[in-house]
Amino acid sequence: MSKIIACIDGSPGTHTVCDYAAWFSHKLNAPLELLHVIDAPKAQAPQDLSGAIGFGSRETLLQELVELEERKGKIEIKHGKVLLEEAGKYLLHKFNLKTHGFQRHGSLLETVVALEEDIRVLVMGKHGTQTELRSDKIGTQIENVVRAIYKPVLIATSPFQTPQSFLVAFDGSPTARKCIEQIASSPLLKGLAAFLVYVGQPSQEMQNQLSWAKEQLASQGFTVTTNTLEGEVDKSIMSYAALHQIDLLVVGAYGHSKIRQFFIGSTTTRLITRSTKPILLLR
Repeated sequence: MSKIIACIDGSPGTHTVCDYAAWFSHKLNAPLELLHVIDAPKAQAPQDLSGAIGFGSRETLLQELVELEERKGKIEIKHGKVLLEEAGKYLLHKFNLKTHGFQRHGSLLETVVALEEDIRVLVMGKHGTQTELRSDKIGTQIENVVRAIYKPVLIATSPFQTPQSFLVAFDGSPTARKCIEQIASSPLLKGLAAFLVYVGQPSQEMQNQLSWAKEQLASQGFTVTTNTLEGEVDKSIMSYAALHQIDLLVVGAYGHSKIRQFFIGSTTTRLITRSTKPILLLR
């Protein structure tokens, strides 16, 4: 069965990640699992340098580094188990939701790719342990993961607020149309007010595209509002979302026209960095 996978690392946003993952689990009636990834040790076992003059000290130092990494690894395993246990207790207490937690060793990217078949939605925090205090930075793993997998990824922000509405950044591209079809066919966003927003020069073609998208969602019971905006994509979307108090932004991870810059240029990076709303990225 496809699962909601929540990536936790002990950063301040961990509870927010758990909150959104629980919301997805409820909406999709899918089990929730908590994932904690431990980086592979950086120090490597020393080569046999016994025959090399002057390398004895270096060999000893390398051996000490290896032993230090091993001790550090054991501590990280224990720490990770505590994080998973505490997150599980939090979800059980707040949502009466039983979860399964597991650890993996290596890179988050490799782990997520290996698990992709079992993922319904992946939930990640906007900031990791290295970026939690930097408002102008996002977690270093986000772009790599979104590039690599074809499952929906939610970038969670604090504090959690139960979504009542969502905005789709729509540009009429095949990717954007596929996003609309995904939304229409899934129970995930059902019951939420939908806003379709195109940023660019208005044209009859775009009006036709927006009409098509609106019909797709309306036919599945969504209440839909459409609008065409001008200006920079990220600023226009965030201003519109703030004005209409929209709770969730939905974006195709790869699109065309201006939105084609998502994760290829800087538009989506700026959107994620500056937005105080969670962002759901669809492929």
